[in-house]
Amino acid sequence: MKKNISINLFGTLYNIDEDAYNLLENYLKSMQRYFSRQEGGEEIADDIEHRVAELLWQKHEAGMTAIDISVVKEIIDTIGNAEQIASDGGNKAENASSNYDKRESSFTEDFKHFTNEAGRFASDTYDRGRNHIRTHRFYRRADDKVLGGVCSGLATYFNTGEPLIWRLGAIALTLLSVGLPLLIIYVVLWLVTPAAITPEDRLRQQGKEVTPDNLAQQVMNDSEPVVVKNENKGCLKAVLIAICLCLMIPLALYIWVIVNLLVNIIL
Repeated sequence: MKKNISINLFGTLYNIDEDAYNLLENYLKSMQRYFSRQEGGEEIADDIEHRVAELLWQKHEAGMTAIDISVVKEIIDTIGNAEQIASDGGNKAENASSNYDKRESSFTEDFKHFTNEAGRFASDTYDRGRNHIRTHRFYRRADDKVLGGVCSGLATYFNTGEPLIWRLGAIALTLLSVGLPLLIIYVVLWLVTPAAITPEDRLRQQGKEVTPDNLAQQVMNDSEPVVVKNENKGCLKAVLIAICLCLMIPLALYIWVIVNLLVNIIL
């Protein structure tokens, strides 16, 4: 039975048996002793260690789980002994380790590229969002509504096409047990958001400048005038406000219960 040792070679852990570890350690130390007497020998010894790491990594990628003495002997035969490396001026070890250096450099370049692209995407998204907020104004769609025209207004504001997507999303969120907060938000938007009645309102909602040409084009696009029936429904708004307040009471009770449960758990 042989004892296995865990070694860390340039950030990667390998399992190696004791005989293989002793052979590899003696090989690397002999290389350091041999080249330490030469000018630039430390770089050559470092290149050799990098080459060993690269060959072990290739074995690891191929599925090797543990290093035995046969693997170490194969690596030594591939790199050569000190005299062979010295006769070649150290080029053999240096060229052999170039793949390792290229792999490390490629990883660094890929990471830099990813960081730059992520920063550029975040900057572009921020600029587009800021420009959208500056040029668009949110209105309810009085000419295309089921209840208050909030969903159709959101579809026009965000230029997402048919408001059916927003309506289906609201229904889905309601079915996912968040209907109470969603209903409160919808009612509040219904009450506080004006409806797009005039051509100027519809131009601002689409982010277009109010110019004579755009106004003329908008009037032509409106097939029929927008009719808002009983827009100032004071009684209806009062009822909706009352409903909203009534819905907030159970929501506040729910939050109070959750907070008390958390406090009891923590304490």
